[in-house]
Amino acid sequence: MMKRTVVLTFLCIIVMFFCIESIGFEKRNSHEETNIHVSFLAVGDNLIHSSIYKHHRLENGGYDFRKIYQYTNALTQSVDVAYINQETICAGEELGLSNYPQFNGPLEVIDALNDAGFDWISSASNHSMDRGEKGILKQLDYIQTHYPNMIMSGIHRSKEEAHQNQVIVVNGLKIGLLNYTYGLNGNALPKGKEYLVDIIDKERIQKDMDNLNQISDIQIVAMHWGNEYQFSPTENQRSLAQYLCDLGVDVIIGNHPHVIQPVEFIHGQNNQETLVMYSLGNFLSAQDKAECMLGGMMLWDIEYNKSKKTISFQNVQFLPTVTQIADKYNTYRTYLLKDWSNEHAKQHVLYQKGLNVSREAYIDIVQSVIKDKVKVVYE
Repeated sequence: MMKRTVVLTFLCIIVMFFCIESIGFEKRNSHEETNIHVSFLAVGDNLIHSSIYKHHRLENGGYDFRKIYQYTNALTQSVDVAYINQETICAGEELGLSNYPQFNGPLEVIDALNDAGFDWISSASNHSMDRGEKGILKQLDYIQTHYPNMIMSGIHRSKEEAHQNQVIVVNGLKIGLLNYTYGLNGNALPKGKEYLVDIIDKERIQKDMDNLNQISDIQIVAMHWGNEYQFSPTENQRSLAQYLCDLGVDVIIGNHPHVIQPVEFIHGQNNQETLVMYSLGNFLSAQDKAECMLGGMMLWDIEYNKSKKTISFQNVQFLPTVTQIADKYNTYRTYLLKDWSNEHAKQHVLYQKGLNVSREAYIDIVQSVIKDKVKVVYE
């Protein structure tokens, strides 16, 4: 009897031990699975002027733009989700390359963006219809054929495609993406094909958000808005940002003004907190204004709690960027301001034209626009 009691006691101890171990393992897994961490990066407008593609044509035909981004690749390739705004359509030589006011760049621009690590390209802009429906279809077909994992938002080939939700899944986190433009420079969308470009419309945005909320954990919206060359957002931008915030948008990335505008957190209904970048300026262009050489690279992390369905922002940083144009418009490079010196400035074509593109001038602009709303990295 005593032997049986000892055996039973021993077995009970073993069972309790494994139960405790099992419970502990479940708790550890539950904690790990409850919190998801995702890193993000966003840059401004990729504006392809004719001087850019003319000086990147290869002798045997075709184009290679990869070197342009070589000094910023370390960051754009290192995050979970990297975003860029493709300001101008890139439909290739078949439709005729062209400069302002109706742009069309080589398809190889998209090759370079993929090489640089960009996962999401917004394409709804005032230049989306510069080559009409054919330009949109050509660009989208190229993406689908060569880079099916890259998301290009804001333009569509069909009504069915326009109603498909665009979602990136990272570490189990479903990130819903939307993209709209204020207009098309007077170009009308063909009757019955309004789906080609997503135009800013509150009713449409609310429907899109309602649909996206059903299948995504967080939502990011790219907005082509504002006034060109203005460092301050318009009342319309602020109003739309608040509207998006109240709808539950977590991050708003603004583009189009070609200069930087403020970055801030705003708050809305249901304790919603939204990170807003009103404009990240230009990432690449050949514009002739000193302030258009300055852009912004935003970095931020999101921690998502699956059980509570809440997010928190971490490591939010603004890194100023500079488009370096040298050698009589033969050399184009994107730099972080922290890696860019006044020696670079002296080689800039705009410096040689008498414009102030000094490091100090750009720091002054950033300090006056971004202020202390988020951390700014100068060194």
